[in-house]
Amino acid sequence: MATLITGATGVIGSSVVRELLKDGQQVRALVRKTSDLRNLRGLDLKLCEGDVLDRASVEQAMQGCDRVHHLAGVYAHWHPRGAEFIHRVNIQGTRHVLETAERLKVPRVIHCSSISAVGFYPDRPSTEEDFPVEDEEMRRSPYRLSKVLSERLAFEFARKGLNLSIVNPGSPIGVRDWMPTPTGRTILDFLNGRMPAYAEVGINLIDVEDLAQGFVLAEKKGRPGERYILGNYNTTLANFFGLIAEETGLPAPRIKLPAGLIRIMAAISEPIANWTQRPPLVAIEQALHLNYNEFVDCTKAREELGLPQNDIRIAIRKAVGYYLEEGLVRPERARRIKRP
Repeated sequence: MATLITGATGVIGSSVVRELLKDGQQVRALVRKTSDLRNLRGLDLKLCEGDVLDRASVEQAMQGCDRVHHLAGVYAHWHPRGAEFIHRVNIQGTRHVLETAERLKVPRVIHCSSISAVGFYPDRPSTEEDFPVEDEEMRRSPYRLSKVLSERLAFEFARKGLNLSIVNPGSPIGVRDWMPTPTGRTILDFLNGRMPAYAEVGINLIDVEDLAQGFVLAEKKGRPGERYILGNYNTTLANFFGLIAEETGLPAPRIKLPAGLIRIMAAISEPIANWTQRPPLVAIEQALHLNYNEFVDCTKAREELGLPQNDIRIAIRKAVGYYLEEGLVRPERARRIKRP
């Protein structure tokens, strides 16, 4: 029997594909006609052309599968096609995948949600029992809202009997993040000297290869209808930059931007981005992120699944090495980097 994975070409998806292959599974990947397949080159898997927004192609790819890992989605705080597109892919695409899995009676499904779908508190790390409130701030955060609503869909299908577990990844760090993700963009901008200042915000980081193992562990050990936070290292953005500086010898930014200034920058730059169709300097959702820290307690995933918790500095080294090897760092900056 086969395992279908959606979102296989991304940094998380391609890492999950590798873990599924290591596990001896026959992997099928649902890929769009326009997908960049560089992260899947040389891998022994079957490519099924389609799109999560095309229900027929989802069903064709899923025929005969006994496992589905649903990772496809828009991972961005702003998109040139607008918030509606983010919602359509992340919510309607999820509905197509889960309805098809239910109809075909697929024995096991893993739904990839996000750490953004967790509720956060100022006085403690969050757990799987914490859910956010859908308020005005949430409605101004298209990515976060889409992940909250798609996760609710997944819970609905689990309550109806689909053997489904949910995973909530932290911010991934590692190889093959060429697009890059918001976390990868932070590292790459640091390496290229485009990060002169920082904001005071808390994040949770995890090596993307540890994260990928978490998907396979959730498939095997995860309880139906349960969610698992797949994270590792709680830190501030300032400390994150300090770790990158230690690993590269490049100076960390010293200027701390006031939250109010960042909100003004977002309010100005996002409308301009909507007009020019080029990414904003700061998205409104990123500015709203300053209102909470993504600090989480990953005890449940560690104890029930055996989620690896490797030193995050190893992941930073791998990410830096990848960007250097891919030629994505400006030569004058690359010459200054002192790799361990």
